[in-house]
Amino acid sequence: MISDAALLSVGSRGRRVVISIVLAFVLLAPAYHHHAKLVTAAGWFEVVAAIVMAGLSLWVVNFTDPVDPRVPWPPIIVVLGLGISLFAVGGENWLGALAISAALAGRWSRTALAATLSSGACTLAGAVVASVHHYSFGNTVSAVLTPPLAGLFAFSMARRIETLDSLRRTRAELARAAAAEERLRIARDLHDLLGHSLSLITIKAELAGRLMPADPDRAAKEIAELESVARQSLSDVREAVAGFRQPDLAGELAAARQLLDAAGISTKITAADTTGLARDVDSALAWAVREGTTNVVRHSRATQVAIQVSRDRAAVVAEIRDNGPAAPEENGAGPALPAARTTGPDGRAGISRGRPVFGGSGLAGLAERVRSLGGELAAGSIEPKGFLLRVVVPLTPQA
Repeated sequence: MISDAALLSVGSRGRRVVISIVLAFVLLAPAYHHHAKLVTAAGWFEVVAAIVMAGLSLWVVNFTDPVDPRVPWPPIIVVLGLGISLFAVGGENWLGALAISAALAGRWSRTALAATLSSGACTLAGAVVASVHHYSFGNTVSAVLTPPLAGLFAFSMARRIETLDSLRRTRAELARAAAAEERLRIARDLHDLLGHSLSLITIKAELAGRLMPADPDRAAKEIAELESVARQSLSDVREAVAGFRQPDLAGELAAARQLLDAAGISTKITAADTTGLARDVDSALAWAVREGTTNVVRHSRATQVAIQVSRDRAAVVAEIRDNGPAAPEENGAGPALPAARTTGPDGRAGISRGRPVFGGSGLAGLAERVRSLGGELAAGSIEPKGFLLRVVVPLTPQA
């Protein structure tokens, strides 16, 4: 099933391709039509300016992010100047260039003021040129109205796209929050269910033990009922847990904060946007956060923990770092393994050799899970004190 993020990415690429084709045609077609005018300075200017303007416009459209707060004003200002100059030199043939310059500035503007100023500059240029060259009424209206319409339409379209993107992200966050809340509800139900069932089993077992010497038949009946209760409890647990065995990263981060806060450990959690991760990748990172947090509480004697989840174009990295005074095995956690130096898909080195690593089944199972996706796990003591667990999982799982 294709995620909303994938659909959004495909739609964005499709829009950029269409816009690029339109830009190239509108700017280069008049230049080709007037290539015979290269004998004059004005002709040379029109052709060269059109080519430069097309190149800058295509670069802005295809290699800048419209939602990046850093607006690429230098190329946009150059495009504005070229569009106004082309219309001033070439006249009505370059009305499209004037409209494109206004639309490009409007699309990448972050505020209505910037979009209005850029559109106003193109409108003023259109009015001046139309007045100087004594355009007809229809051509004057086109020169005056086309730039602001193009610029403000592009600005409103950009805001609409940003709003839709924000709504998609909000919906994804709400879905994750709802899933986390559902898991908490099921956990509470399991607690109540097992509390009742185990209490009943304990009472019947004690009763059967007391009745065994004096009334074996009654004791046998109690044991039979105890078996029935146990079987029913097992069935209830299986039904309760069905469908939510795979954890998710957002829920595990929230659970980690709750667990560490309850243990009196200061917690700092930093997480990048993980919307649209593959289910196996999200699950592996969630298991890493769960295992790392559990080891901190059980073995580290730490007072501070930092959990960081970051991502780039190739991989997602989860790090759990504590300031515990000793390596895990020094607290009776289990046997130790040498910390191997590893390199993950993100290119960062793992833990340096020479410090012990807890070799229990939890980290071993986590390492197998991560390696099955083509990722890397590194764990070990760090200087001056503490323990670091780092898991690197590629965005595209590999066998």
